[in-house]
Amino acid sequence: MAVIPTDRLSLVVGVTGHRDIAADDEPRLRAAFGGILERIGRMCPHTPLLVLSGLAAGADSLAAEEAMARNIPVMACLPMPVEEYERDFSPDELARFRTLLAACARVTLASPRRQNGYVATGLFIAQYAHLLVAFWDEKTSRGRGGTADVIEMRLEGRRRSADVEEIPYLPDVGPVEVIVTPRAGAPRPPNPYAVKPRYPKIFARGRTVARNFDSILENIDTYNADLARVPAPSADQPTEALMHRTDAVANLLQKRTNAFQMILFFFAFAAAAAQVIGHVPPSTKIVLLGVAFLAYTVARKYDYENRYQDYRAIAEGLRVQGAWYCAGVEHRLVDNEYLRMQEGELQWIRMALRFFYLLCCEDRKHPDASCDHPICQDWVRSQWRYYRRASGREAETRRWMDRITIAAVAVGGVCFLFAAIRLGGTFPCAFFSPYCPSAFSPDEFEWLQNLLSVPIALAAVLAAIFAHYQEKQNLLGNQRRYQRMFAVFDRARRDLLKIAKGKPGDPKEIVYELGRAALIEHADWLIMRRDRPMKVVIV
Repeated sequence: MAVIPTDRLSLVVGVTGHRDIAADDEPRLRAAFGGILERIGRMCPHTPLLVLSGLAAGADSLAAEEAMARNIPVMACLPMPVEEYERDFSPDELARFRTLLAACARVTLASPRRQNGYVATGLFIAQYAHLLVAFWDEKTSRGRGGTADVIEMRLEGRRRSADVEEIPYLPDVGPVEVIVTPRAGAPRPPNPYAVKPRYPKIFARGRTVARNFDSILENIDTYNADLARVPAPSADQPTEALMHRTDAVANLLQKRTNAFQMILFFFAFAAAAAQVIGHVPPSTKIVLLGVAFLAYTVARKYDYENRYQDYRAIAEGLRVQGAWYCAGVEHRLVDNEYLRMQEGELQWIRMALRFFYLLCCEDRKHPDASCDHPICQDWVRSQWRYYRRASGREAETRRWMDRITIAAVAVGGVCFLFAAIRLGGTFPCAFFSPYCPSAFSPDEFEWLQNLLSVPIALAAVLAAIFAHYQEKQNLLGNQRRYQRMFAVFDRARRDLLKIAKGKPGDPKEIVYELGRAALIEHADWLIMRRDRPMKVVIV
């Protein structure tokens, strides 16, 4: 029996489909489903697959069998308790169901009772599946929770009925691969067994959404490849281990991003200095700018900056999710609160966080859930310390840059005054005339001319580069945001301490709202950084 890896992100393939499938059609349908699994596997060589199925008769069962035959783990999502669910199977179907159920890597329950059980299963699969595969005859649904109903919920990202609000699952917008499936005893649809992709109508053209989904798959696979470079630490809570490993990869990529940024700034300054000094051959500036462009090309090719930012976002989401889980905050998914408006290139971050919740938290209450749990308490304290240090760090960086700029301008001003005094009455013509006065030798006159303009010009170049760096890093904005978040965590920390001493209050609500505030702040940071990408500075 294949197991679900806990050290990386799996790509979840959800299954929905008709129960009444003729036995003669099953081999062709299994081949079509296997072809989809093969294609996804080729696109994501570093990413394991997980099939999510309700194990109903027909499509659910044949898809689970095909996955197991390929050593792909299957997670069963049952619409009701097993004893009740078995009443919906014929004797032959029941034997098949029991065999599959015993071979599943994990079994979860979408609903504790029959009422709305199938609707809950459809919503569960529509929420957690990264890709939904539907065995469908392309006709309207026969009832709530049917195949067409699940497809519509998936493509539109919303529930259809108001009477299922007690079900905690919220379908996510995503693609659907439709396998045209004949139903036993019904007219056969055109092009049976064909695979037809359907995409949400987020944009005017489906090709745009298709490209976005391909980009999502690429990002997921790259993340898993990067994650494999960091050994899995020993931790009681898998979410905590994944968070630490993701943070470690983000730190490594951040160092590379900063190194390339410094290279760009250094060579931009060197090229500007070569231009200002004047005696350097023009080819030198071209070479310096060429090195800067080469560094920029390498950094963009390997996408260090975006990968670092995305992994930091995942680590932050896992940090909050782990705190909620240990505090006993139930049925609160980070991805529902985080980057919800992002349905394009950043959607994969929410997909990753949703899978980690499915893997570590769904249907699994923490045995020692409490707001006094060490992981929850450590999260509050560590974030309190981080925002206090971070606001001071941004302020100190700005102060040092301002000091260096002022010092450079002062040095340039002193050089200018010295040269002006030394030139005396010939000072005005030193700017406009290349001819040396008789009072100075040609070399001395040229040296004084350079002293008049070069230091102050270099100071201006340095000031421009520092201003560009501060604008890109948004140092002032970050400082203010960190100060606000420090105040939020400080207030929450004090409130939790008062509640622990007997003051009335709900600590779970405080932890939940604190997590939401942290997610909102980090989402703003991520979008801001995306709006300020690395670029070559030409001055």
